[in-house]
Formats: sequence, structure tokens, C-alpha cells
Amino acid sequence: MKILLAGPGTGKTTKVKELVRNDYSGANNILVLSFTNATVNDLKKSLSTLKNVSCYTLHSYALRINPLPSLHVLDDPSETPIIEKYAEKLNIEFDDLCSSIGCITFEKMIDKCIKFINANPAYAPKTIGNVDLLIVDEFQDFNEIERSLIFLLSGYSGETIILGDDDQSIYDFKDADPDGIISLYSNDSVKKIHHENICYRCPDIVVDYCSKLIQRNKHRVDKIWKKSNKPGDVVFEQKLEQAETCEYVCNEIKRIRSSKDNGSILVLSPVGFYVPELKEKLKTEGIKYVDFWSNNISVDLRKKIWWIKAIYGNYKILFVLLLAKTFDLMGKIKFMSVLRDALRSGIDEKNLIEQIMHLKVFPSPYFEYLLSPIPIADLFERHTELSELKGYIDEENLTNDIDSLERNINPPISFENDAVNIMSIHKSKGLQADYVFMTGLNEGIIPNATRGIDTIEAQRRLLFVGMTRALKHLFMISTVEWESKFVHKMDKTKFRYQYMTKKYLGKTSSFIEQLKT
Repeated sequence: MKILLAGPGTGKTTKVKELVRNDYSGANNILVLSFTNATVNDLKKSLSTLKNVSCYTLHSYALRINPLPSLHVLDDPSETPIIEKYAEKLNIEFDDLCSSIGCITFEKMIDKCIKFINANPAYAPKTIGNVDLLIVDEFQDFNEIERSLIFLLSGYSGETIILGDDDQSIYDFKDADPDGIISLYSNDSVKKIHHENICYRCPDIVVDYCSKLIQRNKHRVDKIWKKSNKPGDVVFEQKLEQAETCEYVCNEIKRIRSSKDNGSILVLSPVGFYVPELKEKLKTEGIKYVDFWSNNISVDLRKKIWWIKAIYGNYKILFVLLLAKTFDLMGKIKFMSVLRDALRSGIDEKNLIEQIMHLKVFPSPYFEYLLSPIPIADLFERHTELSELKGYIDEENLTNDIDSLERNINPPISFENDAVNIMSIHKSKGLQADYVFMTGLNEGIIPNATRGIDTIEAQRRLLFVGMTRALKHLFMISTVEWESKFVHKMDKTKFRYQYMTKKYLGKTSSFIEQLKT
């Protein structure tokens, strides 16, 4: 096994291409794995000139090895917490409940793949195939169980190359941490790949500030991150009000565009509540923007989708339970008792739905269709309130259309070079832009000590990732005055209430103070 640990913008993928051409030119099967679809798509483009290369996310590859066609993957963020709450209320293991109602989490999918490989020493190699070279990109993005699958797959590969950067480990919310890549790099049996580690992406001044920031972290690999003599600038701004901050961002964008500069633009924030006012200002100024924060599926639309899936899909009980939560039925003793008895005896779908129907607790006209579905065209005609879904469903392709309904309604948003791209710092990972505006850089927002002292280094890594998206110009902006409805979502102790204005005053992030000292 080999490892290439290097900073952002240093051309890790280019280095690997050189290695493949020089050292693995005879490889007939090169497998490349990464964490997100975005990075996989980038890898496909970057490695398109190489032969015999296949790129997957780890989860899609796990499904390829060990297909689970009879299970619904809890992909939507609103689904898993509901099922977890049912498990708690019913005093049943979450995995057992998922098994009973036909669903699975991404993490359990990985776990099942590991168990499949370990239990099938003769069969598993047939599904994995003969892999000459395994390349794992962004290794720091994987959590412990995902790393276990990677190490298992490595045993089926002629050679394994690990790419990553512990300083860019920002997915702590899914239990991914820098420990995995740090311990691997510290292992003497793992060969280190020499790399110049020159940052060609960021201006030298950004490299200087970012180096100063990240070197304050204690839990990291100390590595050289060289400059490339690239010009650029970093601007620190503090504005009194949010309206003033929005006006400043818009004026700078107009100035950039008026100079005939068609450079790409990113506006990043650690919090989403700053975004609506900025969007309104951009709209007023006639500035085109792409909002990566938005979710086009409202609560009402989500319920309609769940009804369609409950009536015509393959996981009726799962979606009945999701819908029951929206009607507050989780607190109804009779409903939960019926559900508990069904789980103990083994769920009979038809019988359980009939029992729930007899309770008459679902205040919805659609429940009668669960056991007696009518043609979906008739449903749309009879219930015009569902007609907004009509264009996404073809009766002749009903099963596939229902399975992909959310994805078709709310397709992935793409970065647009000619627009202002507004997103969270987490979302920006893997992207870059000529002009990067970072807002909400206040003490109590980033860092937010209420998340725990242990996360301060994680939040510092998050800011580091956002700053290193800049190709030319980086704007670091904080706002002084905040309304109470926003402050309650932050570390309130870092804000001082001003009685005259009825607003809270917040100072610039201590991370920025560290950069400027």
C-alpha cells in the first residue's frame, strides 16, 4: 500500500496519473473510489485519458458487489431520524426495525458488504473482479466502517494508492475524522509517495494565511505546503448590519463584472440563515445566482411523495410510518400498540394496513388506496392537489419513476461559472472559484464552542477548506449586529445584547484574530 498525503491545490490527481502511466501502464483494471458523486465525476474527467479506469463512490461500489434490490436506502435526511424515533418508542433495535420494514442506511449497506465479502471467500472475488490497482481519493472523508471496507478491498487488489489530506477532514458529522489517514501515514509499512506539494490553486497570500491557521491544530501531520508565486489578495471586512454585508458583497460582485472579469464566484457561509437576505439583494440587483442551500422539496410536497410511494411503491409500511409521523400518530397509544404487535409477530403488510385503517387515525383521503390502488392517472384526476407530481411519473415506467421521484423533482444543483454560487462551506469541498466570499465569520458561529472543545480543530479545518477554494481573491467578512432569532442558533454567550437596538453584537471570529496576529 502507498499513500500520498498533500495539501489542497497541489495536483494529487495529476501525480497519480503520472504514476499510472509510468509504473502501472500494464494495468488492465484500475478501480478508483471516492466519497461523493461530485469528486467521482471530477475524477472521471481528470482520468479520462487513462485506459481501463472505473470510478465509483464507495457506496455505489458496495451495492455493485453486494446488490440489495429489495431494500429502500434511507437517503433523504428526513427519513432516518423518523425511523430512529420509532425504534426508540417501540424499544426495538434500529437495525431490526429497518429489516422489518425493508429499509437500510448507507452505513449498514457498507456493513452488509463487509459481511458478504468475509462470508463468501470464493464468491466475493467474482463480484469484485481482478483489480490491478485500487486508488482511493479523499481518504479522510471516510469513517471507520468505510475504511474497513476499503482495507478489505485492498486485499483483492494488486496495489493500493491512498490519496488525501488530514487538514481537509470536515465530515465529522458522519464520524469521519483525520485519525484514519494520520494513522495510515504513520504506519512504517505504508510507502509514502514523494510529492512536491506546491499549491498551484491558491495565491501565495492565501497559502500564507491558511498555513498560519491550520498549523494551530495539534492533531495533524506537519507537512510542507509550498507556494507557486501566484498573485492574489485577501481582504478582511467587518460590517455593522447584515444588510450592509449583503450590499458590500453585491457591490464587489458588480465591480468584478463591470471590469469585464468573467471569473467564477463563490459565496460561502457556515450558517444558512444569512442566505435569504443575500439572495433577495442579489435578485434586486439583477445578479444571477445559484442557491446550493435550497431544498425544493417542501414538507407538503414531501408528504405527497410519500403517499405516492406508499400506494404504488414496494415499501408500503415504511412510508405509512413516515406519514404517520407527520400526523403525530407516534404519540397515539392504539396506533403504536398495533405496530408493536405486528413487529413482534412478523409484519403482514395487508393485515397491518387493515388494522390501522380500522383505527381511523389517518386524516387523509388517500389511505383507502393503500390496499386498492387505482390507476395513477385516475388518482391525479380525482385528486388535483397531487397534480404537481404528474409530470414526473409515466404509468408505463411507474416503478422506476417512483424510485427516482425525489431525484427528478429536485435534481443535483450544478456549479455555474457565470453565476454567483451560494453554498455552505461543507458543500464547497472539491470546488474552486476565482473570487471567494466567506461570510458569517463571527465568534460563536465559527468557532462555536457549544459544539465541544474537541470540535474547535474540526471547525478550524472547515474554515481552512473554505479559504483554499480561492483561485484569485478571498474576502473574509464578519457582521456585528444580529437579530435574536439568529443568535439563539449560535453560541449566545459570545454575543452582547444591546437594549437600544434590540439586537445582539458579535465580534469577528477568533480564527480571524489568529490569522491577523
